Amino acid sequence: MARAVLSKDVNKLVTYMPPKLLADAGGKDKLFIARDTLNKFMKQFGAEVKKVTIGDPGKIISYNKQLQATVPQTTEVKFMASKVILESTLIAISEDNGLHWYFVDTTIYHGDKLKSSLPDLSPELVIPPLKQPKILADEQ
Repeated sequence: MARAVLSKDVNKLVTYMPPKLLADAGGKDKLFIARDTLNKFMKQFGAEVKKVTIGDPGKIISYNKQLQATVPQTTEVKFMASKVILESTLIAISEDNGLHWYFVDTTIYHGDKLKSSLPDLSPELVIPPLKQPKILADEQ
């Protein structure tokens, strides 16, 4: 999934999105439009995703015929003369006993939006609070 983010491969990325969230987002065609808009915005401001690091998953919970876990993610974005480090949490969900996993970024889906979008999340799933981005000056 991280490779799909880095290469801006929406076709691959949607295979990791829960079908309900993909439908709620308007489908793949709307995601292509969003990607193009985001790419233009990032280019205009000199921003580029440089690195995505996926950490070790937390405890896997079996709940409502799903496997669920949290996974830490760190994204490094070059922005003008700075580097922005974003630490977030992904929710990993499998509906086929671990053969395929979907991922939900809690930076986008959090609080009430998360609960309404994914009502079948286990109450045992511990989702860390959102962290503030770290902004570092580029090393010369």
